[in-house]
Amino acid sequence: SNTDGVGARALSIAILTASRTTEVLQARWDEISFHERSWTIPKERMKAGIEHRIPLSDQAIKIFRLLESHRMGDWIFPNRTNGHHLSNAGMSSVLKRMGRTDITVHGFRSSFRDYVAEKTSTPPRIAEAALAHKLKDRVEAAYQRSDLLDKRRTLMQTWANYCLEKPEKVVQLRA
Repeated sequence: SNTDGVGARALSIAILTASRTTEVLQARWDEISFHERSWTIPKERMKAGIEHRIPLSDQAIKIFRLLESHRMGDWIFPNRTNGHHLSNAGMSSVLKRMGRTDITVHGFRSSFRDYVAEKTSTPPRIAEAALAHKLKDRVEAAYQRSDLLDKRRTLMQTWANYCLEKPEKVVQLRA
């Protein structure tokens, strides 16, 4: 089916965590903590060069547990032919197979940001932290040392509930 396989699971995690394509594709098992219900991406793999902790929703945990039961190595989303991680085409090909040439993987990050702004009362700073964006205001950035994980945990669960309530809404949000 169009929505089975490692590429579809990677796309689901990208959407549920509002993460960038490469962050998801290069994810390794040692970055996931089921105990803390979080995914910690090391600074070397982050666009801003700062470690990023992502609180995992119930839905994301369920996907990671499913993938863990079929674990083949260090990569969460392995490319079964070459033993490396899934390629950049891994997720976009899922959208193509679904006939959704009108949307992109990265567009889900925009949909997440629109959702937060339009459908929640979440302060912009928390939404920006969820997207791992650097604060533009250097003074605020100097004082804002917390990654706001607890507040983002609630936000990410709310987002996951919204996504899985009626997935087509997420695709149309940015239309």
